[in-house]
Amino acid sequence: MRVRSGEAIEPDLLLAYVLADPETRVRTPARRAQTLLRELFAEAVEKQYPNGVRVPAAGVRKLKVNYRACSGTFDLAIRPFGGDLPDITNRSEPIGGARRIFDDCTDRLDDYSRMLGRSEGLRPSLAAVAQLPLGLRVKNGEGLPGLPLRRLRELSSHDALISIQQLAELAGMEPNKISPRAKQKELAAILAAFGYGHTADPSFSLRSAKPDEPAMVFGLEREAEADPEPSQHYRPMQLSIMLGMVIAFADGLLHPLEERRLFDKVDEAPGLSMHERVRLKAEIKVCAADASRVVDWTKRISDVPKHRREDLADELVAVAVADGTLHAREVSQLEKLFRQMDLDQNSLYLRLQGSVAPQNRPRDGNDDLPLVIPMWIQPPGISVSPAPPRAPTTRVDISRLEAIRRETRSTSSVLADIFVDEAEPPIELQPAIEEIAAPNGDSRFDGLERRYAWLLSQLIERETWTASDFERLVRVADLMPGAAKQALNDWSLDRFDELVLDGEDPVIVTASLFSEATLQSPSLTVSAEGMSA
Repeated sequence: MRVRSGEAIEPDLLLAYVLADPETRVRTPARRAQTLLRELFAEAVEKQYPNGVRVPAAGVRKLKVNYRACSGTFDLAIRPFGGDLPDITNRSEPIGGARRIFDDCTDRLDDYSRMLGRSEGLRPSLAAVAQLPLGLRVKNGEGLPGLPLRRLRELSSHDALISIQQLAELAGMEPNKISPRAKQKELAAILAAFGYGHTADPSFSLRSAKPDEPAMVFGLEREAEADPEPSQHYRPMQLSIMLGMVIAFADGLLHPLEERRLFDKVDEAPGLSMHERVRLKAEIKVCAADASRVVDWTKRISDVPKHRREDLADELVAVAVADGTLHAREVSQLEKLFRQMDLDQNSLYLRLQGSVAPQNRPRDGNDDLPLVIPMWIQPPGISVSPAPPRAPTTRVDISRLEAIRRETRSTSSVLADIFVDEAEPPIELQPAIEEIAAPNGDSRFDGLERRYAWLLSQLIERETWTASDFERLVRVADLMPGAAKQALNDWSLDRFDELVLDGEDPVIVTASLFSEATLQSPSLTVSAEGMSA
């Protein structure tokens, strides 16, 4: 009737025509998500045919229906719907184009359908809705049971902390299976699909978070801003910020002025995306609630390039004096970090005293090349250059500084309860590989050759390894780094369905795979996931 009158065929009628055709293959996603399929199909038809789907009636044969009486005494021509109906069943269009749109929409619902099939009673969750095309995500996520999107908005707007386990449950994942790194990446991808990030994203943090570890959710301007991996500028700035937190917490308290200086440093850092700036500020807030989170960062100070250490020293001193007060513990902490960076201790006191302006200090052994330091690095309260008479400044008395130095040396043990920041100890290798990889040895490494078993037993002692340390350890086992990493990951995938080694520098070790709970029934876990899929 639409063809006869020259009217456009509406999407719902076209979809019904496609579904009624015996040549159409209706797969599971189309059956499981009929409402969503209808929305996608209508959107695709309107996009491809902005003027509507129209089929010309000219040259099309008419639909004929004849009735012949059983007695054979008469025939009757039936004229359905007023007669003269074009018969388009044997034409390639519109059925061909409509079926292609239908198959494409079914493919776009494939991931959603698969995720939905894993849920009990086929109930949709945030994890399932995140698999939908962008235009349908938020619309279908708003009415989910428990209102998870509203909860994410509240967490983001109030800078509230939530454990990784609770966040996984909110997203519709199994909270007791959130420990592996791959699962935490999946959680980050689900949140990013709705325009949110969180501080425990393993792509940006240096280690996988524990299930009960707190994290902070933050909003992104749009979904596309969720960077899958950090940029080359992110890691150095992250390390610099966290070392600044170490200094800020040395006196036991993060002063608002110190926090403000760290925020300003993030805002003015070149090369960072908007998403990375928001993430770094959220990390500062999380660390402000728990000073123990910054302890491990002092072990990463060796990663700072030598040509950047003088600049970092300026930044750390600026944070220390940002609140206008210099504490003995801050001086002690600065002394330790200067030693770890192989910087002259006297340069620390000169910086603190402000008697030598940083912009006049030579750099990289080139006495004729002045080092230009941005004005924001200069610490408030300590003058590094002559200040206007009306600008209040605070100078550090050198005799008082020496007294502080003596005091901190005699009481340095106080810091042991707050920061454990000595340089990372050298790798201690066990004397004999045979003792570890003996035939009747550790059952955790069943199926591995002796050298690989020994290597893995060393690797799981730490969560992260620098590329140089990893290569040195592999060489001790008489193996090649690339081949060893591939072999261990292949073995781990066969046994745990999870990579044991990830990343390049640092190399991240998924030590949680060797926890007692995981080793008790690894095959049962894999089997359950297989049944779910």
